[in-house]
Amino acid sequence: MSLPEAGAITILWSNVPPEHEEAIRKWHNLEHTTERLEGPGYIALHRYNREGGDGRHGRLNIFEGRDLATFDSPYYLESRNNPTPWTRKSMPLIQDGERSVCALAASHGDRPRIEPPYLYTVRFGVAAGAEDDLLAWFREEHLPRLCALEGVMRGRVFKRDPALSGLETEETRIHEMKTIDWGFVALYELSTTAPLGTDAWKEAAAGTERSAEMIQKLLDPVREIWWWDFVKYAPGII
Repeated sequence: MSLPEAGAITILWSNVPPEHEEAIRKWHNLEHTTERLEGPGYIALHRYNREGGDGRHGRLNIFEGRDLATFDSPYYLESRNNPTPWTRKSMPLIQDGERSVCALAASHGDRPRIEPPYLYTVRFGVAAGAEDDLLAWFREEHLPRLCALEGVMRGRVFKRDPALSGLETEETRIHEMKTIDWGFVALYELSTTAPLGTDAWKEAAAGTERSAEMIQKLLDPVREIWWWDFVKYAPGII
């Protein structure tokens, strides 16, 4: 299976009350993802459930697109401003929603042939004036060192697009979706969570003078671990 690389994503954190889990799963699996993925530029949707970390959400959805235009097309805006009856019924059941649209800023490793079962995410801001140095560090040192560990399959960093993230639509009004300007999100795809927190992980992440300096420039990082629950590909992708 050879899929295009995602140049942009829409990433959504949320909580689903247990009593609404089955209803939301049916809507998301059968209608919502199908409708979204029919739009131009879409690649896939990945849905994850919380495994651990220091965040406050239980669910993570990531829509992959070829570029930011995927999430600004006439089709996409029409869909978001004219939700179906099932969407109008379902979205208010989802709580604590936070949504951002992001562009790829750094990447290391090929797209895994088999869907990785785990995802480690880090949301963070960046100290003033440090963005260029920080992204160069991710590309040149941080991601390559972590991806050299057994079990780490790929690492990517996405930069939040404020304009697209803050765009108000009928769906954001129904869902009362929040947008939080955390700046960047790093995604690490894992075959196992075993490396996380080990001495080898700490050494790879912060064991050089450059890494120790750059990590101090990450502001308010939120680290979370997720397990893969569901995937759907855009029509014609595979």
